[in-house]
Amino acid sequence: MWLYAETAVLLLLLYGITIHALVDPLTAVASSLTVAGVSLLYKPIYCQFRECCDPKWLHTTAPNLRHSLETNVFGQHLAIDTVVKSINSHFKSKPSKALALSFQGWTGTGKNLVARLIAESLYENKAESGFVHWFSATKHFSRPEKKRYYQDQIRDWIEGNLTLCPNQLFIFDEIEKMPEGVLDTLKPFVDFTVPVRGVEYRKAIYILLGNAGSKYLFDKTYQHFRSGGKRQDLRLRDTEATLWKESYYEQGGLRNSSLIKSHLISAHIPFLPLERSHVISCIHNEINSKNYSVSSHLTEITNQVLAELTFTPANELIYSTTGCKRVYEKVNLVIEDYAEE
Repeated sequence: MWLYAETAVLLLLLYGITIHALVDPLTAVASSLTVAGVSLLYKPIYCQFRECCDPKWLHTTAPNLRHSLETNVFGQHLAIDTVVKSINSHFKSKPSKALALSFQGWTGTGKNLVARLIAESLYENKAESGFVHWFSATKHFSRPEKKRYYQDQIRDWIEGNLTLCPNQLFIFDEIEKMPEGVLDTLKPFVDFTVPVRGVEYRKAIYILLGNAGSKYLFDKTYQHFRSGGKRQDLRLRDTEATLWKESYYEQGGLRNSSLIKSHLISAHIPFLPLERSHVISCIHNEINSKNYSVSSHLTEITNQVLAELTFTPANELIYSTTGCKRVYEKVNLVIEDYAEE
């Protein structure tokens, strides 16, 4: 009987820490560490009910990642191929360092979606996993005068979580809006090549989402199109060097960053501007995901949504200026007219 009582106490304690983490996530690690030793004693029981650093909850391979990306992300052959190869390579053998990926391009081109699909492929609890940490510049790092405070908070958060489990995913969104220098806090964590005081740093993944190089990517893609080249013929080597420079010199979190200077970012991944055909795929995908029975009106709905979006250049209207970002809300609005019929 004592075993059930002890287990109940442990679960209640851990439940309390989870609630505390939801209220104040940047100070929850210390509380988690307090019960880490206790939880180890009951790990077989605890891990049956709650997410923990255990193969039941962690996926060290991502066999379905490519299919998931190709099914949900459109017009981004470079991003899909590079992401899949980078993730698979990171887990195939013992990594020499943490994996750091920079997603760069216009808004609405799929950066956030790809990051979420990576999380879903690596954790049983998908993007809601406690091992997935999503930071927004406008929400968490909006005041330049608090740069030192932000650096301390990021350092403590990463260190604390990696102490609990090495298989963590850290995502930093809107990095172009972050105070310069904040992301330099990541350098020692990405650069570690051996465990330090028993903490394994090399299994972690860091994903940086930003728009550095967006204009360059538009010009590059458009010039390639105008010269008669096929979009699929563009290669990572065609863009990576310039994206490296754009990240380093453009205003934002990576400007003059030691991550760039030390070549610690594993890949600068381009998200190309989306053409009309890609936006149409987004529209159809959204309709299918909601199980709307509007097949007889599909063409009409698609054209109505397209009419609500803006395309560029003005004389050719090839690329959506907001990618697929506004597609989802527009589809829902247009669908309402047909749902009422």
